[in-house]
Amino acid sequence: MDTKFYLATEGNDDQAYLSALRFACKLASSDTDINRIVLYIASKDNTGWFERLFDSQTVKQLFQGVQFNDCPALVKFETRITYEKYKYGRSNDIVMCCGMDSNELLKIDDYSSVKYIIAIPWLRKYNEKWIRTWNAVNILEGNNSNELEQYPEPSCIVKKAMESLTISINISTGITHPSDNERAKTFIRALHKYEPELNPDIIGAYLVRVLNWETKHAKKIEKLIETLNEGRYFQGGQKTGLQNYYNHWKKECE
Repeated sequence: MDTKFYLATEGNDDQAYLSALRFACKLASSDTDINRIVLYIASKDNTGWFERLFDSQTVKQLFQGVQFNDCPALVKFETRITYEKYKYGRSNDIVMCCGMDSNELLKIDDYSSVKYIIAIPWLRKYNEKWIRTWNAVNILEGNNSNELEQYPEPSCIVKKAMESLTISINISTGITHPSDNERAKTFIRALHKYEPELNPDIIGAYLVRVLNWETKHAKKIEKLIETLNEGRYFQGGQKTGLQNYYNHWKKECE
């Protein structure tokens, strides 16, 4: 089953929030592992959408959790700060992300407590990267055939380079170790020098979706690519012998 959903809406669309909550309750009914539906908001002051759907007393109670009669899971507010303590918990939450951008959504992707995400954008353009990374399903339409297309896979050579990087570093820490960081920078230098184009979003999506990188680690690779694409430089990584790496990946693709 797809675990990433969104609503093709934006702005103060109260009906969208109601539709998302109903969808979440239906999802919880079909998955007995689900214990909670988390209404993920930026801060305790960001409850306006729900104040227009429920009475003020219910909104206050949502910070402790409310069990609605027609929903099998507890519904509860969590903020960026309060939800941090659940990030390593069991995967049993449906998280409705209220007005979050792609960076926030991709961060939540890394939480082990999250089983399903339903994104409700404030401005849809700020969710496009997350939607295209996961080919998220538009629940208002029931499918995503007329929405944003999933990022394509990178070229074979780029895939071979990223696969080689993945098996040669500590994937749990990404490129934080000096030797892993040096290798990553060398690979990015080689690709940037010899590949016709390097799209950081496409490569980042491939790392996350296919090679199972955590988003926070994939973003560091994206940042290296963006730096070179913008004509800037970074310290580290080999500057000679780069064609040898490239030719090796190219040969693997033949």
